[in-house]
Amino acid sequence: MDWRRARSRAPAGQPLTSLMDIAGRAFLGLTQKLRGSHSLRLLQQIRSTPFASRDEILAGQLRRLSALLDVAEKHVPYYREMFRNLGIRSSNIRSLDDFARLPMLTKDTLRTRLKDLVREDLPKDKLIAGNSGGSTGVPVRFYRDLSVLDAQEAGTFRNLSQSGWKPGEMIAYFWGFDQQLYDMKPWQFELRQRLRRQYQFDSFHSGAPELDRWLRKWKQIRPTVLFGYASTIARFAVHLQQRGERVPPLRGIFTTAEKLYSAQREVISAVFDCTVYDCYGSSEVMNIASQCPHGRMHVNADFVVLEIDQSQAKGGGPAPFVVTGLWNSVTPFIRYCNEDCGQLLEGDCDCGNRFPLMQLSVSRISDNFTLPSGRVVHGEFFTHLMYGSEGISMFQFHQTAPDSITLWIVPGPGNPGARQTAIRKAIAEMEQLDGAGTMKVQVREVDAIPLTASGKHRFTRSDVRPR
Repeated sequence: MDWRRARSRAPAGQPLTSLMDIAGRAFLGLTQKLRGSHSLRLLQQIRSTPFASRDEILAGQLRRLSALLDVAEKHVPYYREMFRNLGIRSSNIRSLDDFARLPMLTKDTLRTRLKDLVREDLPKDKLIAGNSGGSTGVPVRFYRDLSVLDAQEAGTFRNLSQSGWKPGEMIAYFWGFDQQLYDMKPWQFELRQRLRRQYQFDSFHSGAPELDRWLRKWKQIRPTVLFGYASTIARFAVHLQQRGERVPPLRGIFTTAEKLYSAQREVISAVFDCTVYDCYGSSEVMNIASQCPHGRMHVNADFVVLEIDQSQAKGGGPAPFVVTGLWNSVTPFIRYCNEDCGQLLEGDCDCGNRFPLMQLSVSRISDNFTLPSGRVVHGEFFTHLMYGSEGISMFQFHQTAPDSITLWIVPGPGNPGARQTAIRKAIAEMEQLDGAGTMKVQVREVDAIPLTASGKHRFTRSDVRPR
């Protein structure tokens, strides 16, 4: 028997026995210490929470919610004003029924009153900016701190753990690079990825030649789980099939950030001989839900309070979500309309996880762009060119031919000069995508960009099918 196959099937909780496991755990612990990260410690605290009784889970959720509301009332001007206008105190919210009577937070409010939605008692240099697009295509900015990122990583680790992954085992990570990674020297990049036990593959550069290089690197690092964009993972799986390549089975594959289609799930599962787990979250509120080994999606009740907009619920069908993130007190998202849709389900799952069940009906779709050279660029590359740009209300990148992209812009409030600067910078980036001067970019300013039939905005659209 292939020892790697036997190792990939090892049950969760088996003691670390191999030198590779021991070294991996030591490397991860070292990098956590150097980074000042507490995600491993948090993982130990939250690891068993899904398997507590439903009453214990709901009680813990309410305690964390009460603490968040207390901070929001004391230190966030928008929520202090909200409670004052309602004539109540945060301490009056003693149940989820009480909580459901609070006003909902919309993206429009987040955009127009951002300053009032940020904690006023924290040093500004400790805040980390984030950007969200969402289904309306209207980018919004928010803030968090390192503790929120630690909690997010701990939540991801817990999701991975249900497949049998153990801290220190290598994670393959299919995501787009940021400038920090592009600026690293090759040896610095290799050392960083191996010590952090998360080897990142750049989804912004993922044509056939890159996928061949990924395969060679894959055989060197021998990951046990894979996490990232569903579309990129599926293309890698198809690439391995077409090359006739076989790789050792993984413990599990975790897709996120975009819709996972059934055909993608099938090819991914077949090629890597493992269960595929779909995860649901957003930039604003991370780690909302994750599938279990039985294929059912559980709401991470210690990270979020998830409701549906009862005013739009019809006959028990899908309705817009109203989500509250329980870990970010820097920009609290309290009863936030994130504009995804789904259902909250009754009952328990046979997997033993007592977190509530949900079903996601409408989520984000992001096309890949195939360029004349065959290079494939994930849609998130383009959206990151525009996030947070002043003077832009909505945008969409539309690839009409391999060498032609139209950038649709809906102007918004703010400095027109800043808008033009952001557009010029985006054009320069796109023109260099496939070699200097090979891409033709047009910009069109319009009053509105049509939504899809399901009422969602597409940040990226491509009429070019991969070869």
